Amino acid sequence: MSLRILGGTARGRAIQVPASARPSGARIRKSLFDLLAARAPGGTFLDLHGGSGAVGLEAASRGYAVTLIEKDARAVRALEANARSLDLRVRILRGDALGVLPRLGHFDLVFSDPPYEADIPALTARLLGSGVVAAGGLLICQHPDRVTLPEHPGHDREVREYGSNTLTLYRPVAAGREGDKVGDA
Repeated sequence: MSLRILGGTARGRAIQVPASARPSGARIRKSLFDLLAARAPGGTFLDLHGGSGAVGLEAASRGYAVTLIEKDARAVRALEANARSLDLRVRILRGDALGVLPRLGHFDLVFSDPPYEADIPALTARLLGSGVVAAGGLLICQHPDRVTLPEHPGHDREVREYGSNTLTLYRPVAAGREGDKVGDA
């Protein structure tokens, strides 16, 4: 199976998808990057569950400095081959996302699209408490529409639905601004 990069320097070029991956579809990727173009048009991008690379390689094609984490060895090899074939410079780390996280520092954008059998609310709470999202940054969680991610103290939350998939975005609230929260979109 293959899919195409939607924008940037590798626009229209195909990537190979390993059998173990569940790639984000074109509709949700387009919506995600349209949203980011308006809010965070550049910076550092962490894809916690690299999988097919559909999101992380798309981000690299659009000029973000990308780090991908993936624990499946076959998917890591596919990510490396896809990055080479698209001539995209990305950092690929093999391992469990939460295990690798403590040594990575902060990122402007953190994208989490774990296997759907994972406890996504618990994972999201751990990510929000980890400090991986830089001040002014954004955590973007892709999950099934049947899963609801809660509000989190110190973060603005925005929910966007795309068919059976949802993007929940969390932005750290600036100090002294927590009372000024904006409701869900």
